[in-house]
Amino acid sequence: MNTLVEIGKKYPTSKNVTGFLEIYEIFFKNLRDKEINILEIGVDNGDSLRLWRDYFSKAKICGIDIVKKEFKIKDVEILCGDQSDHNFLTEVVEKFKNFDVIIDDGSHVSKHIIASFNFLFKYLNQNGLYIIEDLQTSYIPRFGGSRFNLDKKNTSMNFLKSLTDSINYEHKDRPFFKKKKFDGMIKSVHFYQNISIVKKGESINYFYKDTKKITFFDKLKKIISLINK
Repeated sequence: MNTLVEIGKKYPTSKNVTGFLEIYEIFFKNLRDKEINILEIGVDNGDSLRLWRDYFSKAKICGIDIVKKEFKIKDVEILCGDQSDHNFLTEVVEKFKNFDVIIDDGSHVSKHIIASFNFLFKYLNQNGLYIIEDLQTSYIPRFGGSRFNLDKKNTSMNFLKSLTDSINYEHKDRPFFKKKKFDGMIKSVHFYQNISIVKKGESINYFYKDTKKITFFDKLKKIISLINK
C-alpha cells in the first residue's frame, strides 16, 4: 500500500515540497480505511483533493474555494464560496453535517483563518483534526501579520498559541475566571514549520465542568489568599 509521499509523486501539489506529507502520514495513517468526512479549504488546481481521494479509501471529500472551478474530480465535491462567509459555511455543514478532518489551505489571511476555525470547529467530530497550512503568512503584513511584532493580536499564529491555554489552564487558579470558547474542548495543538494540527477532544482532570456557583465572597477569599502568599 503506497504511502502519502508515494501517492504525492503522482500529483504536483505544493505539499510535496513543504514536507507536509510526511507530517500528514503520522496523523492520517489510522484514518486511512475509515468512513470519514474531509473538508479542504482552498482547491487550487485540485491536486491535493486527488491525493486525498487516492489515499482515503472510504472518505467523503469536499473542497471549497472562492474561485469557481471548471474541472471535476471523481468522488470529490467542489463548492464555490468564501471561507469566512458563515452563510456559505452553513450550507456546507448542512450538506455534510460533520467532519473528521478539516484542512485550511485557503486565503492564508489571518482573519479568514480565525473566522473559519471559529465557525467550523463546532462541526469537527471528537478526536477530529483541524489543520492550518502555510502559517508563515502570519508574519507577513498583507496577510494580517507582522515581521517585527510577534505578539500582534489577531494573527493566525497567536490565535493558535492561545488555544494551548485552553488545554492546560485550570480556572481554580484564577478568582475571576471566565471560560473561553474552546476551553476544555482541545486535546492537543501540534506545531511544525508552517503548519499546525489541532486535535479536538474533551479535557479531563480539569474543572471546566464544575456546576458549583462561585460567589463574590468565594472570589474575594481567593484574591486575599493569593495576595498573602
